[in-house]
Parts: sequence; structure tokens; C-alpha cells
Amino acid sequence: MAKSMLLIYFLLAVAVSPTKIVAGARILGIFPHFGYSHFKVFFPLLRTLAEHGHHVTVVTHIQAPANTTTNYEELLLGGQKSTNILTFEHILPRRPLHYLLLEADILHKEGQKTCELFYESGHIETILKRHEQEPYDLVITEYFNSDCQLGIPYLLEVPIVGLSSCLLMPYFYDRIALPDFPSHVQSEFVGFPEELNWHERLLNFVQANVIKKLYRYRTNYYDRKVINKYLNIDFDVDDYAKRSTSLILVNQHYTLHGNKPLTSQLIEMGGIHIDEAALNAKLPDEIEKFLKNAPSEGVLFLSWGSLVRSSSMPSEKVQTIVKVLERQPFNVIWKWETDEVPTKSKKFLFVKWAPQFSLICHPKVKIFWGHGGLLGTTENIYCGKPLIVTPLYGDQSVNAYAVQNRGVGSILFFDDINENSLEATLKEVRRKSYAENAAMLSHLFRNRDMKPLDRAVWWVEHLLQKNGKMAHKLLQTKAVKLNWFVYYSLDSVSIILIGLALFIFILLAILRRLCGVFKSGKQSGKLKTK
Repeated sequence: MAKSMLLIYFLLAVAVSPTKIVAGARILGIFPHFGYSHFKVFFPLLRTLAEHGHHVTVVTHIQAPANTTTNYEELLLGGQKSTNILTFEHILPRRPLHYLLLEADILHKEGQKTCELFYESGHIETILKRHEQEPYDLVITEYFNSDCQLGIPYLLEVPIVGLSSCLLMPYFYDRIALPDFPSHVQSEFVGFPEELNWHERLLNFVQANVIKKLYRYRTNYYDRKVINKYLNIDFDVDDYAKRSTSLILVNQHYTLHGNKPLTSQLIEMGGIHIDEAALNAKLPDEIEKFLKNAPSEGVLFLSWGSLVRSSSMPSEKVQTIVKVLERQPFNVIWKWETDEVPTKSKKFLFVKWAPQFSLICHPKVKIFWGHGGLLGTTENIYCGKPLIVTPLYGDQSVNAYAVQNRGVGSILFFDDINENSLEATLKEVRRKSYAENAAMLSHLFRNRDMKPLDRAVWWVEHLLQKNGKMAHKLLQTKAVKLNWFVYYSLDSVSIILIGLALFIFILLAILRRLCGVFKSGKQSGKLKTK
């Protein structure tokens, strides 16, 4: 009897709970960008939401593993390869302002291409028909290089959760009125030592603001045209996004990118893609054997990510790297995409693919040489290994400097690779302090109140509870409605300055008048004396 009463009380408590989650909420994920590494950040969240009983439909280029829950459905986009697509001919040299703007232009054109693919896919009709039968409750989408997909949540009339696989792009700061201080907060497109000098602050300020304006008046203009072309609706994309974005979940954490001014609408989920269960998985036999036979100095793992083909590197650079690494006391595992390898030395193992996270964390791997991609860098921080970074494009420079600023790694630019520079860099990162700093940073990165995936899921489900509409409304900041003059209180400052100027003007006028009266009084006194 007592047990029955307890069960009844429990069911009643659940029934009246103010935080009750919408049972089996219908979530639409839209990811027009083809990048595998991008979707690798988003998939754990989408999969977990499906495992929690929500119906998750995802428009994407990337197919999910076969064992994904049945609540997860894909509407696949075709025609874009997402791995090993960049050669060193595509890599830009050092990043002065005009190269940063060129990179932003490349992203813009890439975004518009994926927009056309998205709307030509045939999935739009499917989504709209399904919404008529069973309405969607929420749209989750990537905020990266285009907003053309926002025509869908506009028609569905549902709130938006934005996702970013990297540091938030500067043009999305205003979307949630995120404080933007180029004086000390480095933009996604740049990378500097920790203390910015005046030249770096100027570059940081100029590029961030130019890129913001280009996105607002060029990219969003094109987005609006595409939406009108395919959906026959017309609206201000940026203004709509400000009103409809509930949250932006960003792949960042203070341990790597420092303390930044945040609002309640930005949720840090740095390391969300890290699957600790992968550490228990068996490595491929070839790699396992190579690690087992490695010397006590261990192994250096060299990988420049899923997009860049190491095998496309100029032969003189390859031979320089091989020559220097041959002389080192450790062995080398190198991600290499072709059957033709640069050396037959037993010190080297060339692999077309490697389980990067579990390999970096292996106790025999002592150094990771990467390109500064955020996923590999984050995995390395988790594993606590010293790092060499050769930034090639995108956010890799800001990640590289973040690593160097924390004393866990050293930057070696691609143009600077020669025998002397590589020898010096290897000697530097093998110093004891690098391993010690890496271990401490790893502890801080792992030691959190909630795992990043749990935090991201909690916030999405917070919006899906029965009071989710109120949560969306309360999370919205009035700051997005203000123009920049009012946002920075320049109207108040102007009134104060005008008032102060008037006060000084009146005071001077009174003093001038008093001086005049005093002088005239003195002169009349002299006349009377005469």
C-alpha cells in the first residue's frame, strides 16, 4: 500500500512539474555546410536528443553511423566531398588584412553554393508537408557562413538554436548582443600573442568590423534573395534572426580561449564531440604494434586534419621534415593520404586514417603536431600533450596562439619550416615545462560542473519544456533592438557632454560679464577721484 501511494505521489509530481519536457518534441536540424569536422561537433547533441525520445530530423551532407537511434532521421544533401579536399596550393600564406578579407570572401561564396544545394535538394517540400501534419517545435542550425536556411524556421514559426563548431564568427555577436571588445577579445579570423599591441588591436578592430559589415550587407542580402527565389517570401534576415534566436551553443571553453564577456544566450560547449568511450576501443593492429615497439622517448603524431592532404605538400618541405625527424630519438606516425610515402624508414608509420583522439591520448604519444583545427586542438588539451601547431587557414591561427599563450605548445608557420626552425621547435616543446603545463590545463579542461554534452542537451530541453516560450522570451535581450549609438550609451554621454559644455559656456559668460562690471566699476572710480 505504502509503495502504491509513493508511486502515485511520484506520478503526480511529474505531471505538475513546471519543468516538464515536451514528450517527444519534434526537432528539425538544418546543416547546409558540408564540413565533416563541423558536423562532428553537432552530431552528439542531435543523437542524444533523439535518444531522449525527441523526434530529430536532420538535413545534412554527413551520414550518421548505422547504429543511430530510430528517432534520428536524415534528409541527406549530396554532391560535396568533405574530407581531404584541400591541397597546399589552396593554403594562404601569413595572414595580413587583405588575406583575412579574401578568406571571408571564400567563405561567402562557399556559403551561397551550399544555399543553392540546400534549396535544390527537394527536402524543403518534405519538411513543409510534415510540418502541416505534425508541427516542428524547434529548429537547430549551424551559424557559420550563411543564413539562407532561416527561411525555413520563418515559415514554421518556431524558435532557433544556433550552433557554432568554432569560436563565434564576429558577425553573429550582434545577433545576441554579445559584448564585442576588439581591444582584448581576439576575433575568429586572427591570432596574436596574449597581450595585443596597438597594431594588433587596430587589425583586430578593422577586420572584425569590416567582416561584420560585409556579412550584413552582402551575405545577408544574398540570403534574402535566395529565400525569396525559392520560398517566395521576403524579410530582413538579420532582424528576424535577432528576434528568433533563443540560444547559440559554441564550441569554446575558457581554458583554451580565455575569459570572454558572455550573455545568457551563449552557452559554452567546448569539447562536446569528445567521446571518452573511444579511449577503451582497440587501436588498429598496425598502429598498436608500432606503438608497442616504440622507444622510451615515444612517438610524435603528425596530422593536419580531415580537410588538408599532407601528401600535397611541396617535396622540399616533406624532405626537410623527414630529415629532421629521422634524427630525433622518437618515432613518428604521420597521416598521409597516398600509397607512395616519402621514406621507408622504420621510424615512420604512414596511415591514411587514424583514430585521432585515442591515439593522442595513448601514453606512448608524447607530442602532437597539428594544424590548429579546433577539434584536434581540443582533443590534445583533453589528453594533456605538448603540441606543435602549423596554422594553415580559418580559425587555426587564433587556436595556435591560444596554445602558445598557455605554454603548452609552439607555433611553427609553414613558410618557416626548415631544418633549423624545426629542430629548435622540437627542442622547445620537449622541455619539461610544456608537459607540466599541458597536464595542468588538461585537468582544468576536464574538471567542470557538467559535461559539455549534458549542458547543451539541458539548455535545448529547457526550451522544449511546457514553459519554453517564456524561456525564449526571457532569454531575449532588449539590446538587440538598440542601434550602436544607444547600445554604447553614446546618447547619454552626448547629453552629458553637451550639458557640461553649456555649463562651461554659461559660467564663462557670467565670469566675462563680472569681469566687465568689475572693470567698468574701477574706471568710474578713477574718474570720480580725478
